[in-house]
Amino acid sequence: MKISTKYNGEIEVSESEVIDFPNGLPAFENETRWILQHYKGPFYVLQSVHTAEVAFFVCEIFSIFPDYQIELPASVTEPLQLTDTKQASLWIILTIKDPFETSTANLAAPLVLNVDVKKGKQYILQDSEYSRQYPLLQRKESSSRHAHTHSQT
Repeated sequence: MKISTKYNGEIEVSESEVIDFPNGLPAFENETRWILQHYKGPFYVLQSVHTAEVAFFVCEIFSIFPDYQIELPASVTEPLQLTDTKQASLWIILTIKDPFETSTANLAAPLVLNVDVKKGKQYILQDSEYSRQYPLLQRKESSSRHAHTHSQT
């Protein structure tokens, strides 16, 4: 199928590339179908399939913040059909600024994707130590950690 994009004009994508966000994203609840387009280095564009003007710069969280660690509650894992941490991919929305050194990452609301079934959800952390405007270039360099799934009964 052909879609119009914010940064690359009209492109051809296959249905298998589409990630379904059943509830959309906050403030973009009607935008439920998205694709990830590689930009440069660790950076991607999360592009709405329906609205060319709706796109966000994102990156896989552990590629830039290797110490990032959260617990994923059942309210996130169940709708995404996550049964194994290997299915989960965590992404962050970036705010790119000029100069680039002032760009920020929203660590308090990661995008959680199930890579097997192509479903996603933005998980807004409550009472978190993570910032919505964490300086992108002040990341800590250390070893990788993984997200944990957690079922609540």
